[in-house]
Amino acid sequence: MSLNFESVLIVTYGRSGSTLLQGILNNIDGVLVRGENNNFIYGLYEAYKKLIDTCNNQHTSQANHPWYGAEEINLELFLDYCQQMVRNILLPDKKNDKNIVCYGFKEIRYFEVYQQQKNIADYLDFIAKIFPKPAFIFNVRNLDDVLKSGWWVNTDQVESRNQLMQLQNAFYTYQKNHPKNTFIISYEEVISQSDNFQLLFSFLGAEYPENIDKILSTPHSYDYKNIQTYQNFMLKLTPPSLYNHLFRVCQIDNVPNKILPGKEFNLAGVVIPTNNQISVSAIYTVYSGQVIHGELGLSSPVYGKKYPGVKVSQNARFKFHNIIVNELAKLNIFVEINNYQKIEIATLYAS
Repeated sequence: MSLNFESVLIVTYGRSGSTLLQGILNNIDGVLVRGENNNFIYGLYEAYKKLIDTCNNQHTSQANHPWYGAEEINLELFLDYCQQMVRNILLPDKKNDKNIVCYGFKEIRYFEVYQQQKNIADYLDFIAKIFPKPAFIFNVRNLDDVLKSGWWVNTDQVESRNQLMQLQNAFYTYQKNHPKNTFIISYEEVISQSDNFQLLFSFLGAEYPENIDKILSTPHSYDYKNIQTYQNFMLKLTPPSLYNHLFRVCQIDNVPNKILPGKEFNLAGVVIPTNNQISVSAIYTVYSGQVIHGELGLSSPVYGKKYPGVKVSQNARFKFHNIIVNELAKLNIFVEINNYQKIEIATLYAS
């Protein structure tokens, strides 16, 4: 496939999972997405706005006029110089590499831009002028998880949520007005490899990576808690934000350090519904076409004290006994609630 764009910009805010998305895009042949740069391009944008204001002043050819020569300012030449400079700064080691057919960067400081001017559209329009055939990828995340992460924890939670929601609305508005070169993807959609995540590659004109599980298991940013790596396998946990309306607790907390092909091993954890109207009717995995059920209702006195209002919290632990897998196995673990709704909570990859 040939790529649909010559540049790609990840537009987001802090703790959105954008470093993971950056890493994924860098696994596409011909694509190079750099990390944050302290939003230095905003300075070029401000210079551009000042030049526009200068051009709008009354001009005169008289050398003693305060705005003498303003009519000679060439805005298109400024944009051309900006494009050359930005590419050389982002790709100093690869500026002559013909294999790089699409380049860009990810930046989280659009939050600050929105705080300053309550608008990001004009700034994004400027970026589109200095990047060739650009694609804007808006990266969002469940705000409950964002506000629990990094520096957001120490901010005014109500105010931060309100501002982040406004910024996300600005993303959606820009996407609506520029549907051909914009795409919105959430961290949860990336981790769960949703249909929308797969559509992202079609949007870019790229093949869906065959090694996506390996890419997702590679640590990105400061921490990466959804992927747990062990001696010869990994456990990918579905983000809790995808099902926190169903469960107060849903986790696998007892995992062997190593899984030997053909040898038995156990997995254990705890699952507690949000209320007494939701019942966990089964937990199971499927291997070689066979459904393997875990044992439910095991004693959990600690959780019983923590969640006394949920009847099953006293016996909320589960355990898979004597599971056997061969090399390169993939186990999807599901929770069934109320005898009909199936929720995938984790995937185990043995190698």
